[in-house]
Amino acid sequence: MIEIRGKRLRRYDRVTAGEWTETIRQAGPGTKGEPLAYVHVPQDAPKGGRTARPPFSVTGVRGEPLCSVRPSGGGVYEVRGGDGAVIGRITRGGGRWLPWPRRVHWTVQSAQGGEPLTGKVGSGKGWTAMVLLSPLYFAYWAVMAAQGLVLLLIGDKEEARKDAAWELEPPSWTRWRAAGEHDVVMEHASCVYRFGSSRLDHRLAYAQAVLHAWDRA
Repeated sequence: MIEIRGKRLRRYDRVTAGEWTETIRQAGPGTKGEPLAYVHVPQDAPKGGRTARPPFSVTGVRGEPLCSVRPSGGGVYEVRGGDGAVIGRITRGGGRWLPWPRRVHWTVQSAQGGEPLTGKVGSGKGWTAMVLLSPLYFAYWAVMAAQGLVLLLIGDKEEARKDAAWELEPPSWTRWRAAGEHDVVMEHASCVYRFGSSRLDHRLAYAQAVLHAWDRA
């Protein structure tokens, strides 16, 4: 299991020169969050949105190259190993509301062949609950925004910032599996990614986890 917080990915252009952008850490019982790998995003890379993230690379804790990821258009990313050979492709399928709702979905295809692994972001129940609760959220947000404005006017910037920081996060629980199969090859829940099947190269899993976490950031 690994953990990726993802917040630094959103601020990659403000990371101190020479530092890695994000850390991939161990997760699970018996671990202490030790680093497993580091994500590097060029500071001068243009921001291309959810379907065209900047190119990035992943290195081990000793600096050894593990993989590199580069967008190739249309939500498709090419993944290469540390030796430069293509090891797979990751595709982000955009969500939509009309003409009918459709969740964001990710597809991982290994260069070695085999069935692609697809994961839909959020469960149907989770999205339904969010839609039903959104009116309450906006009402609460309006109250908190008004309170934050009052605090700002009286000079309490710290408390005003806290009131303005509350957000309703969309469902992000995701399970990747091959079409028509029940066995889960990779799963995400609460910043943690679980995988271990021989069907998924760990470098592809790292690349997919980074892209998925970037969406959450």
